[in-house]
Amino acid sequence: MFKNKTFGSLLILVSVYVVAFYYKVLPELWKKSLRLTKNNSVLNNDIPYDVIDAYYQSNYGSCQHSVVTENKINCKKLIENETPVTQVIPVNVSRICNLTKITENCQLFRHINGYDDKVITQLEEDFPLAFGIRLYNSPEQVEQLLRIIYRPHNFYCIHVDTGSDKSIFNSLKAVARCFENVVVLSKIRTVYSSIRLVEADLLCMKEALKSSVQWKYFLNMAGEEVPLKTNLEMVQICQLLQERSDIESKPANALARDRIKWAFNVTEFKMIKTSVLKKPFTGNFLLRKGSAYGTFARKFVQFVLNNDKANKLFEFLKDTYAPEEAFFNTLNTVNGAPGGNNITITHSKRDFLSRTVLWSWDRPKCPGVLRRYVCVFNNKALPWLVKQPELIANKMDGDYDQVVIDCMEEYLRNKTLQADITGFNKTRYLQYPHIKDLHNRNLWDKI
Repeated sequence: MFKNKTFGSLLILVSVYVVAFYYKVLPELWKKSLRLTKNNSVLNNDIPYDVIDAYYQSNYGSCQHSVVTENKINCKKLIENETPVTQVIPVNVSRICNLTKITENCQLFRHINGYDDKVITQLEEDFPLAFGIRLYNSPEQVEQLLRIIYRPHNFYCIHVDTGSDKSIFNSLKAVARCFENVVVLSKIRTVYSSIRLVEADLLCMKEALKSSVQWKYFLNMAGEEVPLKTNLEMVQICQLLQERSDIESKPANALARDRIKWAFNVTEFKMIKTSVLKKPFTGNFLLRKGSAYGTFARKFVQFVLNNDKANKLFEFLKDTYAPEEAFFNTLNTVNGAPGGNNITITHSKRDFLSRTVLWSWDRPKCPGVLRRYVCVFNNKALPWLVKQPELIANKMDGDYDQVVIDCMEEYLRNKTLQADITGFNKTRYLQYPHIKDLHNRNLWDKI
């Protein structure tokens, strides 16, 4: 009887110690093994990912890192068209990570979000790139974009619209604190179809030139865009350009000429047409039209920021409608512009390298929804998107379908891990008119 009571008491005591160890001691051991401090953490990369993730989740709450993981969606089968298209799944707003909170520990944040585990070739290190990203909202989507394109030897500038909620700027500023090569600005209210869009790009170009990174090309992006190529592939494509920029450019049509005929007032929210007829442009070059986005060679960026012809064109376009579709596009054809040319490059002929975009009148029809005549892709577009030769897709919105973004991230990550320099097929790119004439001329010079 006495022995049974002793054994029972001992069993209870052991149970208490086991519970205490599991709930009190073990978490502390995890913390010690991770060697974490709040501001300047040291992360032991030998700790298993699931242990780090458990620590992360216990401290920062149940953040939704991946819609496809949570919903057990097979991206590979979606991309290869081996499974029916999944439903459109937006980001779960209630589970969006607080960027300010999770970046308190920079090394843990970088590790969890995969910033430091990229496979980088010597070719990429010798050919750094610079990126300028404009956004109004969705800082979490921009952080996802950053982690897709991030490489420690590149440069990144993020411009947050001054009309955005202050918390958006603060959260991305917190992200930038964890990187030496990421700058976050908020200086301009980027009104749609106004010169302020150009100004935001120019600010980031200035920051890029001020940085210690000797980048070769500058790519401007919107926050709702996603790359279609890995960093390595982007470098290989840019090398074919041989310091020439990839800028959509064609002679201005009647609509484009009308946009620069009348003066417009830029208000806080929109452009308002006035009855004031502008004086004709006095520059000795013709205005061109094209996309606001491009891939700009370093010397061309310097020309844009410092040349008198560029300043004169900027002043003329300040009160016109959609100057972002004329500024870079015209300057690339100006005599003296580094790498400049008069070659017509258009989306309609599929010889504009920088962007894949589907307008309402394009073929194939939009696999998604249309906004301002532009397709917002969903996961139905994945098999088509991965086959496109362009660098970046415009556009994707996590509030509409996060699956397509997560699957593109997974697809690019897997390709990055392969780091296959020899797998790049340049044959298709050599047929682009602004690349073809470069290489034909070089061949002719050798004969």
